[in-house]
Amino acid sequence: MSVAPAPSLIAAPARRRGLAPLPLLTAINFVNYFDRQIMYGLFPLVKDDLHLSDAQLGALGFGNLLVFALSSILSGPATRRFGPRAVIAAGVTVWSLATLGSALAPGYAFLLVMRALVGVGEGAFGPSANALLCADAPPGQRGRAMGIYNVGMALGGAGGGAFGILASGALAPFITWRGSLLIAGVPGFLLALASVRMAVPAALPDEPRLPARRYLLSPVYVVCVVGGLLANFGAGALISWMPTLLLRERHLAPSLASAYLGLVAIVCGAGGVLAGGYAGDALSRRVRAGHALVVGVSFILSVPVGLIALFVPAQFAFLALTAVAAFLFSVYNGPIAAAVDEMGPRAYATTLQANFLLIVTLGGNAPAALAVGRASDLLRGHVAAPLATALVGAMLAFLVSGVLFVVTASLQRRAPHLER
Repeated sequence: MSVAPAPSLIAAPARRRGLAPLPLLTAINFVNYFDRQIMYGLFPLVKDDLHLSDAQLGALGFGNLLVFALSSILSGPATRRFGPRAVIAAGVTVWSLATLGSALAPGYAFLLVMRALVGVGEGAFGPSANALLCADAPPGQRGRAMGIYNVGMALGGAGGGAFGILASGALAPFITWRGSLLIAGVPGFLLALASVRMAVPAALPDEPRLPARRYLLSPVYVVCVVGGLLANFGAGALISWMPTLLLRERHLAPSLASAYLGLVAIVCGAGGVLAGGYAGDALSRRVRAGHALVVGVSFILSVPVGLIALFVPAQFAFLALTAVAAFLFSVYNGPIAAAVDEMGPRAYATTLQANFLLIVTLGGNAPAALAVGRASDLLRGHVAAPLATALVGAMLAFLVSGVLFVVTASLQRRAPHLER
């Protein structure tokens, strides 16, 4: 699975002229997740309009994430040949066109294809952006940089879901799900143009002594990948179905559900990402593998909170505990790219990031929405809260993931210093 390193992403003290990468890529990441997650908020409208089951709705998320995972592995070779700016600009353009195509879908099959094509653009963008930012940031500030970058993910994802809920409720008389997707697809074209002028770190020759597969098959990387897979399954399940859970089983008004998701995104989602990035950097200055250890501890603490939230009868307690759990789950997105970046030399940065994203998305995110949707269908009529019961699987995934990230940190501390 290894690919040759992308020279333009190798760290150096100099940077080419252009737009600063961190704010621009953060804005692109916002649009990335807004365009992906808006569909989940639109599930009720799409379900009624196209007469779909929960499993068919879940397949829309599965197709998107499956293609995202498969296409992400091509990011390294494409970046090596064309440079990160061209790859990122092309990725943003492709997913924006596919979002517009989703709005024009005449039926379910066409919509499924368009949502899959959104994943093509996202797969081109993700690994290149992660590796570029880790190369651009000073070693002691990589968690901070990735935390800021992933604030865009937290706000964009929740913003897309919240906007979808509004479109399904208060805005339903004025805008259809198709109109919502048309609005979502436009901003990406402007950001694609801006990314062509983005500054990238200057290249330095770097020839590692060991081949990439030695790092990809190392115990610490394998354990980290399995932990990431389980974490992404849990996150994918919650992100996909939380808007529906609020409306269907917690009976929140659409406007209230939208406002709640927006508040959780700003205070808990973005706050957790930033806290994770800064905490990972701070702990890494004291002990090796601080980034992975922060992820593991946050997940282990999150699981009892999340389980109680799913079934507590009092509405206020549900909302409060869900917010706390969201903060703890979101910590992962701050330090995780920095943790992966520490597992091999700079020349293999894109390869390590791309393979990590491929596996955790293909095995974790991609099946999550479909699996929970199918479980919800099977449980309906047998339990009082079928969707909440189906989401117990997400909590268990987070628990095992937390343990594995603690093991990852232990392996990193015992391993010889990784060649950089």
